Amino acid sequence: MNTQSKGQKMLIGAVLLALALMAAVWIRGNNFRKDKSGPVVRTSGLAPSTTPTSAGLTSAVPAASNTDVTTLLDRALTEQDPVRRSMEFGRIFAVWFEADPEAALAYVQKMSHGTEYTQATSLILESFGKSDPKRALTLARDMVTTHEQRFIYNTLFDQFSRNDIQSALSYLELVPAGESRENALRALATNWADKDMDSTLSWAEHLGDATERAAALETALASLAGTDPHRSLDLAQQFLSGEALNRTLLTGLKKLTTRDPQTASQVVSQLSAGPVQTSAALDVARALATQQPESAISWLKTLPVGELQQQALNNVLDVWGSKNPEDAGKYVAQMPKGADQDAAAAHLAHTLAATDPAAAIHWAQTLESDSAQEAALVNIASGWARKDPAAATQWAENLPTDSPVRGKTIQDTLSYWVLEDPKAAGSFVNTLPETDQPHAIKAVAPVLTQNSVADALTWAQALPSDDIRELALQEVVTRWADNHPTEAATWALTEPESATRVDHVRTIVAAWMAENADQAVSWAQTLPAGPTRDGAADLISAQLTARNPELAVDWAASIERPELRDASLEKALTAWLQTNRSAAQTWLAKANLSSATKTRLLGQ
Repeated sequence: MNTQSKGQKMLIGAVLLALALMAAVWIRGNNFRKDKSGPVVRTSGLAPSTTPTSAGLTSAVPAASNTDVTTLLDRALTEQDPVRRSMEFGRIFAVWFEADPEAALAYVQKMSHGTEYTQATSLILESFGKSDPKRALTLARDMVTTHEQRFIYNTLFDQFSRNDIQSALSYLELVPAGESRENALRALATNWADKDMDSTLSWAEHLGDATERAAALETALASLAGTDPHRSLDLAQQFLSGEALNRTLLTGLKKLTTRDPQTASQVVSQLSAGPVQTSAALDVARALATQQPESAISWLKTLPVGELQQQALNNVLDVWGSKNPEDAGKYVAQMPKGADQDAAAAHLAHTLAATDPAAAIHWAQTLESDSAQEAALVNIASGWARKDPAAATQWAENLPTDSPVRGKTIQDTLSYWVLEDPKAAGSFVNTLPETDQPHAIKAVAPVLTQNSVADALTWAQALPSDDIRELALQEVVTRWADNHPTEAATWALTEPESATRVDHVRTIVAAWMAENADQAVSWAQTLPAGPTRDGAADLISAQLTARNPELAVDWAASIERPELRDASLEKALTAWLQTNRSAAQTWLAKANLSSATKTRLLGQ
């Protein structure tokens, strides 16, 4: 008797013992329970009324009838929580499959497809694959039908090819063409390449189907990249194309860049412009800069002029600025004046400010180009504010009042400060000169509103200047309308009728139309006649002009103020005449518009 048979008998014996104990406990408990019909009749075994629960499942399954086990599995499938359902089903099924694989297989073949079906199918096929590969593959042809399930072919051929490459090759004819075959080929190629790369490449190269050939070659070359990346790149460009080539080039170049960035740089320079060259160039730039920044700068000139050169230079400056900020700063300072220097100055400034803001500011002020200096100062403010927004904001406030970057730096630094300390940032706005407050409000108001609409309104309404107060309220309403247009609309109607309320309502309706146009239109229809309704109607008409010009005309016509009505009507009618000229002409003939306006519109 072999070891496996002994193990199975021991398992069954242990299970029967556990089952007997369960039955004894149940019988003992029933001896003390009485009902109106008299003593409970004692039973033995697994009668329908004593089907084991899932809690006693792992010991009871091997000795239970198939009917009892399927009942337990069916019950497990009714669990609403997907994680618990999968765990419960898997635990029951694994024990049953160990005891009676054929019965378990028959059950699964009748299941509806889903997560648990895939779970059970994987267990069955992996198990059969170890003892009877051909049967496993024959079953898989019928049982494996979805994208997720087809990964089982990868698992199976990983098993087969680890044991015997030639047998695995012979099993390929049992695998359906398409995704299933590709998964099998990739698993086989991976293991074969680890043992004999040349044979793997020869086999893959001579596969008849182009898609299968590409899959096998890509997999083999990915393995080759780990030991000989330069050769993998040469072969990829010789045999592959499309996305398979791109993926293989990226894999090989990453390996080669780590080993020999100088050689990798030569390969990258010769690539065609595109995503592969861009991604690889950024890696190479960083690797070369780690060794010698000056060499990296020289190599950049071999790349296509434009965005790629600038991105690669940024990577060089990241490394150079961290290792030797003084030399990196000198290089940027001596660059020719223009957009490239401005971009480089801005990028390096951000890096320098993160470690030494004072030194970064000093360097920026030595730049001869005004535009480069301004770009650097703006990014110094942003980089500094990431670590100390209060200090960065106070520095920005102390810039000369005529500095072209003063407003921008205040806005940028405050956008970080308000996230860290909303109250302090909000109070700081009050201390600024009125000319700086609009920039500050744009940074602070949205965040305050996001945190608390009530606090944001209180803050905005406490600002001293009428114009600044209205600007702040507009920013609050804009963010409020984006988040909760219904609440914002209700609040707007509590304001007195005024130009400010009209502006707020227009802002709210615009956001509301984007989120739920029907609700916005329904709300506007409840507004009483007056400036507020006119503003809402004009906004709705403008929003509807492109998608429903006829309805847009109706809304425009409902506006009371003549000059606003005519302007809104003209826009909507122009669109309507283009989409349904006959209907628009009929409406226009009856409209209360001047003859000159009608003639002008009809002439379009």
